[in-house]
Amino acid sequence: MKHIRFEFTCSRQVPLYAHLCNQYLNYDALNISIGCDSQNDFGPQTYFIEAQGEQIQLEQLADAIAADFLISVWLVDSGIKVIDEPQGQRTLLEVVPTEATQADKSVAAFCQQCYPRFGDNQAAQFGQLDLTCPCCHGEMRLTSEQKALTLSDLKAMAAQLISQGTLDLTSESVQLSLAPFTNPTSARPQLLICNPNTLNAHFCLKDHQVIALSSIEKPLICARPTQAHEKLSAPLYDICFGYSRVVLVLAEVLRQKGIDWVYLQGQHHRPQLAWVEGAWAQLSSPSSAQLQTVKHFHAPEPLREDVRFLGFKANWQANKKTRSHQGLLSVQALTSTDNTAEYQGDEEDHTIADAALFATLLNGKFTTHKQAKNAAVIYLSHAHPSQIVTCDNKGETSLFFALPELPDNGYEIFHCLDSSPQKAVAQKFKSQFPDDYLKLLSLKLHGRRDNLQSLWAITAVLIGLNPQEETQSSAYLSDALLAAAMRHHGANAPRIDYPLTKGEAHRSLNWCKTLGTLLSFRVAGHSDPSQLAFAMQDSLADYLANWLEHIDLNIGVHNIALAGNELANETLCKRISLRLGKNFPLLLNRSLELEGDNLAVGALYVKQRQLNSL
Repeated sequence: MKHIRFEFTCSRQVPLYAHLCNQYLNYDALNISIGCDSQNDFGPQTYFIEAQGEQIQLEQLADAIAADFLISVWLVDSGIKVIDEPQGQRTLLEVVPTEATQADKSVAAFCQQCYPRFGDNQAAQFGQLDLTCPCCHGEMRLTSEQKALTLSDLKAMAAQLISQGTLDLTSESVQLSLAPFTNPTSARPQLLICNPNTLNAHFCLKDHQVIALSSIEKPLICARPTQAHEKLSAPLYDICFGYSRVVLVLAEVLRQKGIDWVYLQGQHHRPQLAWVEGAWAQLSSPSSAQLQTVKHFHAPEPLREDVRFLGFKANWQANKKTRSHQGLLSVQALTSTDNTAEYQGDEEDHTIADAALFATLLNGKFTTHKQAKNAAVIYLSHAHPSQIVTCDNKGETSLFFALPELPDNGYEIFHCLDSSPQKAVAQKFKSQFPDDYLKLLSLKLHGRRDNLQSLWAITAVLIGLNPQEETQSSAYLSDALLAAAMRHHGANAPRIDYPLTKGEAHRSLNWCKTLGTLLSFRVAGHSDPSQLAFAMQDSLADYLANWLEHIDLNIGVHNIALAGNELANETLCKRISLRLGKNFPLLLNRSLELEGDNLAVGALYVKQRQLNSL
């Protein structure tokens, strides 16, 4: 007789895993106990199942668990070990409330037990969308409109898509198209993959990306198409597998018709992920204004009880029964009618970066707000000011660095270069690369320009990554630069300068010198745009490391928090890990988004001085 423990360690709560643990309390062949090891609701969660039995019984249990516990993007480790005494209980684990579970469309409404029955075209029940599943209960998350659809209906939809080129899939609130949408709702094209078997023929993917696509969350993953692809001309795509019973069966019907992928847009609520520090993190809420789900966490005592911030509402209620500093923290996405205006701060304001810092430090690093100290945050966002904020040994925050606002047009950009010490190299660029010079002059940047996305867009034009006759959007050009950096093989590249400018209150970037250095390499004969694109990422990471070492000498830095949707930049994240990770612990709070509900949670801990308008 042996005592065995099956463990699944996740970077955040996984409701399906808690549900499956509860299901195994009904496993009659053995005496089962279950549990979840976690210090609090933020940070790693280890779900476990314990059992005592003979070898053959435990092997049968292991096979059953392996079949049931499908891969989650939040799973970071799993294992089996012999234990002396069970630590679990016969008490049910807390699962996300039923109302939230049914509203949460980021969890697929099928599992390993029901998918082969309704999703396999060879199965007798293929296309039976309302198939009852005792494991995941996916049929309970179907609307009446979805339940009414038959296999014949879905085959007719597939025929319409093929004949007309587009399809409004009203039951899913999405549109499908065989060609790129003329008025896309997202900056980057999104694709539904119908034939996973041909995935590697179309995209350059790593193992962890393929696993994520197949996970129970069915997220959107950023993927680079194979070079010189005949049909996929955009530099990057967000791709996903079939994520609902309707979409899954429709995709299978399309696969049988020889279609590998279709364009997708609409309210599909796929979570967008980024690979940071060797694991996945969620970038932002999908269409947060349309979601009414509420997340609940146990959290340390904040400085205030309620805040509305950037489309989210967060509130904290003390646990008076235990008289502890722990309380229940709720985060809710606001509807468009309840949504407050975007937070507008002055040039020296660092409220949002402060919020990102405190939200990240909640990842097991402090139990009261007074313990948040000796830290810094690198907050890189194309939606809000990109900044580096420090927190000293007294918990006081200050702004160390903020990216400057770049000009909104190519004429002014070149004029700034031509009026600076970079004049000589700017003139050489103009004479050696007249086509790219003209494309620079036609460049227009819209929206926020104090971000890396704008800098990458300008860079893409300067190194010749805009093959179109007309200059593309800043998002497209930025993607072109990121895709080029991904194509670079090797770790060696020219060093690009990122010199600081010292303002009255904080430092910024001398972007003219940065772009001048880049141009100097191009006019000197560095003709590989991938190497220069990589150099921009690698050099920035190197400078970030130097700046943080300087901060460490002044205030002592024990932890560096990473946040913001610019962390979707795979190359930059990897270089930051290599450059900064050698000397500092790099923290993410994977229980929250990198750009979204984390800011609302963190705002509860920001001092009152800047929150009058929230």
